[in-house]
Amino acid sequence: MGLFDRFQKQKKAPEPKPSAPSTPETGLIDFHPYDTGLAESVRALEADLRKLNTNGRRPCGRDEFIALLAGIAALRKTPGIPGPNESGPNYFITLPKCASRVEELACQAHLKEIFGITDKASMVEFCNKELRCHSQYLDFEGFWEGRPPFDLSQLNGGGLEFFKTARDFSAQFYSIVGHKGYLAWDISECVGHLRAGYACGLLTREEFDEMAEHWIVQAQIFEDWTDFAVSLVCGELYWDFRGGSKLPELNKGLELWTKLVSMLLNDGAAWASGLWYVPPRKKEFGLWAPEFKLYLTDWEGPNGCFATDHITVLGKKVGWCYREQPTEGRPDSGWRFFSGEESEDYVNDARNTEVYDLNTICNYDPDILPLLTAPAGTAYMRGPDGNFHAEQYTPSED
Repeated sequence: MGLFDRFQKQKKAPEPKPSAPSTPETGLIDFHPYDTGLAESVRALEADLRKLNTNGRRPCGRDEFIALLAGIAALRKTPGIPGPNESGPNYFITLPKCASRVEELACQAHLKEIFGITDKASMVEFCNKELRCHSQYLDFEGFWEGRPPFDLSQLNGGGLEFFKTARDFSAQFYSIVGHKGYLAWDISECVGHLRAGYACGLLTREEFDEMAEHWIVQAQIFEDWTDFAVSLVCGELYWDFRGGSKLPELNKGLELWTKLVSMLLNDGAAWASGLWYVPPRKKEFGLWAPEFKLYLTDWEGPNGCFATDHITVLGKKVGWCYREQPTEGRPDSGWRFFSGEESEDYVNDARNTEVYDLNTICNYDPDILPLLTAPAGTAYMRGPDGNFHAEQYTPSED
């Protein structure tokens, strides 16, 4: 639950569960966006940024992409790290290194005094504890969309009031950023700290690469740098709001961050370049991990399953599924998912099937959600009407 932990109190296929009443206009639950004018300003900003950046994506190297993810951090003056005016034309696509031991110590002292970062462990702790705007947004989104990630009764009075206030402030940006939420803010800040840690020697190259890989994957949810910039600005506004800023300060912050992202989207050596790195994957899956929503909030028991590439690579809907008795001692739910269009040879080729978390397959086809609590020995086929119907199923003797 992150930020809200400290507010916790101490102490046959089924029908879908009824949800709480939704807002008629949106179909969302407890959706009460603040009317601050900030959302309108962000929409106008997005329109202006689209005029600046029309380059889409162009391939680049991994290090170049990491440096670009830290573009905002590169605009800040960090002790011991050369700034834009002290570097060459490739400043925004180059990972910096402190030029001397004196500068390394200056940067290390800065990270320690301001953020308490002294090594990899403290870097991880700081980022996980302090830079979690997006995880909080995903909690809010879960409640809006009828997928509550926890029971609000777990929060005491002060915590519940804070949660509702933060949720309703964030609601104004939901129609702009959707599931991408504040992710770009977290990426920008965390990669910025990694950049500084690597520059001054607090992180080895191996540690830096390991930690940066997570954020590279997370960034794949964005279409381009303008998409990234809009999420980043919304995250910054939430960060300031959460810290106690009132509307006049928020508008000043919006003005500042508008200038910062516009600088990067105007610079052909920075975000305006359109440079983007896509990490290699085992298969060309239809979704990236940051696109997943948490559907199985109260699932009990093993959550492993099998699904064919028809669903996760080709993007077909589940057309046939069954639940067999899982092998004892394995994290297997027993569920097996197919499009129903696979040939026998295709299914018999192990390369066409993978093991997944059930929640992953729910993201590819949420229609399966009402089926999942059915007992072993159950099977369903999607009919011409688009609905699932129970089918005869004879378990394999293998």
